[in-house]
Amino acid sequence: MKNKSRFRFVFFFLVLAHIGYTQEPRLKFFEKDPDTIFYEKYAHKKRIPLGIKQQAYIALSYYPELKDTRITFRFRKRKTPLTSRPRFFSVFLPKHKRAYVITISTKTKPVLAPILFTALPYNAQIGVLGHEIGHIVEYKTRSSFQLIGLAFKISNSAFADKFEFDTDERTIAHGLGYQLLDWSKYVRQALGIAAWKGANEKLAKGNHPKTNQRYMNPETIEKYIATYTKYSKE
Repeated sequence: MKNKSRFRFVFFFLVLAHIGYTQEPRLKFFEKDPDTIFYEKYAHKKRIPLGIKQQAYIALSYYPELKDTRITFRFRKRKTPLTSRPRFFSVFLPKHKRAYVITISTKTKPVLAPILFTALPYNAQIGVLGHEIGHIVEYKTRSSFQLIGLAFKISNSAFADKFEFDTDERTIAHGLGYQLLDWSKYVRQALGIAAWKGANEKLAKGNHPKTNQRYMNPETIEKYIATYTKYSKE
């Protein structure tokens, strides 16, 4: 009887240790892990296709403020590789009752085909999902009237530049800087862009980026990562 009790204790300890290890923050690099179940505490009010559950769970784990937010991840044929937005009718609901959708393109124009989500490395997939989830954090701060206004403002190039740049900054602040960096490097390589302009004036001068490139380039991401102590442990 004592042996059985001892065995149960050891087994229980090992399970707890494994859960703790699996959920321990890993800032720099993620690999595919068969133990998806350990991330499923982030599945509350989320609808996620089977093939990207773990990537989405990991990205969501860095946004605890969204644990009770309804978010649907879905695959569709779209020109833009990824988008996020509130569901139409939920725009008119109170902030805590809104639902959001992240759309992942399965087919786009040929020039963007190399950077479709399914072509990305695993770590970069987490980074770009983290960016889209970062948009939802912003949407949740806005009133219904402000969300409607945002739909019109986003068509302005200068506004879109700042909006996406700020979302990259939010993604880094939440802890997914290295994943965003992997995405940025992969996109630049896949599209054959030798000199990615990306905006870095904001970090140095405290102003908004003065460039039509709206996403941070790898150098800019690294500069922002260096400003957060959470990354210094890596």
